[in-house]
Amino acid sequence: MDRLKHFIIVFVFINIQIISAQQTVALDETVFIHTNTTTIVSGETLLYKIYCLKSSDKTPSHISKVAYVELVDSDRKSVFKNKIFLENSKGQGDYFIPTTLKTGNYKLVGFTNWMLNNTESGFFEIDITIINPYKANELASAGSSNTNINFQSVNNSTNSTLNNISSGNLSLKLNKKAFTNREFVDLKIEALDKIFEDGNYSLSVRKVDGLTVKNQISATDFTSKSYNTILDLQSQKTQLPELRGEIISGKVTAKNNTDKVDNLLIAFSLPGKSFAFKVVKTDAGGNFIFNIDKAYYNSEITVQIIENQSNNYTLTLNNLSEIDYSKLSFNPNYNLPFSIKENILDRSVSSQIENAYYHKKADNITKPATLESFYYPVAKEYILDDFTRFKTLRETITEVATEAYSKQNNGKYYLHVTDPNVFPQLPEPALVLVDGLYLENQNELFNYSMKNIYKIEIIVGRYTLGPKSFNGLVSFTTFDKDFKSTQNGSSIIKTTILRPQPKKIYNRIDYTNPIDYESIPDFRNQLFWNPDVKLNNDSNNTFYTSDVSGTFEIKLEGFAKNGTPISLKETFEVKDSSAN
Repeated sequence: MDRLKHFIIVFVFINIQIISAQQTVALDETVFIHTNTTTIVSGETLLYKIYCLKSSDKTPSHISKVAYVELVDSDRKSVFKNKIFLENSKGQGDYFIPTTLKTGNYKLVGFTNWMLNNTESGFFEIDITIINPYKANELASAGSSNTNINFQSVNNSTNSTLNNISSGNLSLKLNKKAFTNREFVDLKIEALDKIFEDGNYSLSVRKVDGLTVKNQISATDFTSKSYNTILDLQSQKTQLPELRGEIISGKVTAKNNTDKVDNLLIAFSLPGKSFAFKVVKTDAGGNFIFNIDKAYYNSEITVQIIENQSNNYTLTLNNLSEIDYSKLSFNPNYNLPFSIKENILDRSVSSQIENAYYHKKADNITKPATLESFYYPVAKEYILDDFTRFKTLRETITEVATEAYSKQNNGKYYLHVTDPNVFPQLPEPALVLVDGLYLENQNELFNYSMKNIYKIEIIVGRYTLGPKSFNGLVSFTTFDKDFKSTQNGSSIIKTTILRPQPKKIYNRIDYTNPIDYESIPDFRNQLFWNPDVKLNNDSNNTFYTSDVSGTFEIKLEGFAKNGTPISLKETFEVKDSSAN
């Protein structure tokens, strides 16, 4: 761990200011979150965009590649936690509000591992209010609370901070100020200064109603906040930055408390359609760290010791960093004014209708890029359907994948690869993977039906991966890419881990051909959400109104490339077309 920690710290010095002969550094990283709303009703979806920035000047921070977003209730317990892979210092996500959450005040919290070292403010927070109209007893008893939730009407005027930006370098322009139901809205975002064109922005268009509690902090207001924490690199409590991707760490202990725990080989397998496999060594204390540099979406992992005497050890994984939320300030009591009853009812009915037709308006998950295997393209490939198929592995390697052969030692089978350049053959077995899962004990593979195997890939010769060298490689891929192993013991851990939320392309209703949606109701309060706004005349920030009438607000938040904050808002009206 000490060597790994030293390496990571040196790497971080490329991105952060070095203070005092590599003993301390200035922690110059923060996050900003823009949400589509701060008050949400059960059945609706909370949408958010996260920006990873330098705390000093709000330009993009390239230190962390992973961020976390968490919803915390008034008991300071986590309701959900999302892991976000950052692309160009930004990420996005959402959370569907279930009916299991009670009415009350919550906090949406955002942070990176590196930020948790900040003694002044280790995370970003937004006040969120959730209203659950399906639990009538909660709403009925709300009147007995001593403190109101302080609902306030929305102020449609633009404040002075927003005006400064709008009148200077950036503006929101609508084709008109009043629309009817299901009408096209042409929104243009014009930048007068080219410095804004390469910025990072998000846009929300949502109905204004009496449920708004509190305006979330704008990018402009956020820029005034700056924390300058000096971090002591010698501290044992230092949280390592995830600068090469997500960190998965753990510890090896000896069962007899005397066997050495340093320099033990640990393998990490994240199997599936796109898989990851890594090998590292433990440090003097038995600690190890894996850095996963790409976004894999499989949640099941296997971590195992790959030493001859692995059963002499116990393997444990470290949990994600525990966040101290004890200092979060909540107003746990609430009193919903009777005057907003109709607003709550309207929002609840709208969300129920929208959810009933969700299959017609579903968001599209961006298809993850197919990640090539770590050994691509050097392996020789055998697609078994191209050959006569055999039932067993023994027959298959004898007749098809002839470079591979097996040996038995102490009741265990091991696969080897014949290397024509070496005689006699090296005694070490090959690296054997099935759908990316490392198999130390290959007995179960010899009892596995080959009809499930799509292909076999083989590498001949010495193959080095991290600190470990193998005598060749044999990789099996099943048709379903879901191989399950029966391996177990104290030296192996099979578990699930928090995975990054897949990136989405949010659904956009298009009434160009009205007949397509003629029989489908449209009760969207959220007309448009674009977490990746581009500023130029060709950008498509257009949308259609819904069957919901009233006042709608456009909110643009973000930061120019030089760190200049952007906070703009505009309103427009939607009139009931049936009233004409």
